[in-house]
Amino acid sequence: MRTYPLHWVLGVGVLLALGLYAQRLGFLPAWAAWGLWAGYLFFALWGLLWGGWRAAPLALGLLAPLFPPLAFLGPLGTALALGRTLPEKAQAAFYGWALVWPALALLLVWQVFPTLYAFYLSLFDRVNFLRPAAFAGLQNYRILLEDPLFWRALGNTFWYVVFTVPTGLLLATFVAILLNTQVAFLGLYRTLFFLPYITALTAAAAVWRWIYHPEFGFLNWLLHTPGLDWLNTPTGVFALLLRPLGVELQGFLAGPSLAFVAVMAMSVWHFLGYQVVILLAGLQAIPKEYYEAAELDGASFFQKHRLITWPLLSPTTFFLFTLGLIGAFQVFTQVYVLTPTGGVLQDTLTLAFYLYNKGFRDSDFSYASAIAMVTFLVILALTLVQRRLLEKRVNYEI
Repeated sequence: MRTYPLHWVLGVGVLLALGLYAQRLGFLPAWAAWGLWAGYLFFALWGLLWGGWRAAPLALGLLAPLFPPLAFLGPLGTALALGRTLPEKAQAAFYGWALVWPALALLLVWQVFPTLYAFYLSLFDRVNFLRPAAFAGLQNYRILLEDPLFWRALGNTFWYVVFTVPTGLLLATFVAILLNTQVAFLGLYRTLFFLPYITALTAAAAVWRWIYHPEFGFLNWLLHTPGLDWLNTPTGVFALLLRPLGVELQGFLAGPSLAFVAVMAMSVWHFLGYQVVILLAGLQAIPKEYYEAAELDGASFFQKHRLITWPLLSPTTFFLFTLGLIGAFQVFTQVYVLTPTGGVLQDTLTLAFYLYNKGFRDSDFSYASAIAMVTFLVILALTLVQRRLLEKRVNYEI
């Protein structure tokens, strides 16, 4: 009995239960579910051979097609029946995995399995769940690479990443440094900065849509620019800035449109509070003695933060930069609320917005799945490159 891997049986049982539910919902073919059942049968027979009557609860898992939870209740019952006869190492492995599997199962259900299913859908032609779809192989990916709207969305998303991630991080670092000092009403200031983040993104975007209104908006009143339609101006900001100098820029070089910059400004404002809170935690982990020693050496305010704060805050900034990059490539809600049509000339169309349009407006879930898979690969590649280039500069020792 010492060599019997009961924790493996638990894992197979959880996968079997999930597979049976997926098969009932139509997301998994019957042969795959029965394959998991056959794997469980193998482990159950092995367990009965090694453990005798004490391993009898494993047989309950064979009834999982009738009641899927029996697939993991069987191994749990066997662990209780065997009790202390199991070696200490086997007990630690089993109960450790028993505590891990609930969270791991949620990760599989909401992340891993949908990703695999999206790739499966991308191999068919115009899946809309109303009629059978023909297998198309990599045709959707070939069409995607020739789709001008996809490249437009990718270019817009690139500008969004370039503008919002560094800007938001630098602004949040500056605010966090100010909030880390001993000033009156410090708790109130921290609360005010965090309030936008806990506000529903759709509600915040709706308020900003009023702020950007060409006739009644607060921003035009503040800047004395009545009639300026912030959310419907497709001209690139670089082109607008350089036009008075006689420089005309076209296409991608013209930069993101004024409408898209307005969306970016709202995004930086909304997520600033979250970044400030994380950076504050990083700042408070830096020993005060470093700053006191720097003051004794005559270091200025900027020297202290350039030579002490920034290097020692690098793990926190690297974490926020990575999350910001991933989140920026998935931007959707604020774009959809502020510019529901994707802008005048699709100048605010992002990858996530284009995916939504193809899937839920055009009912072409196979093409939308192909967009999702390409987006996933782009995010993965950029994250790996970022980690390779930046992590070597991170200082984990304080």
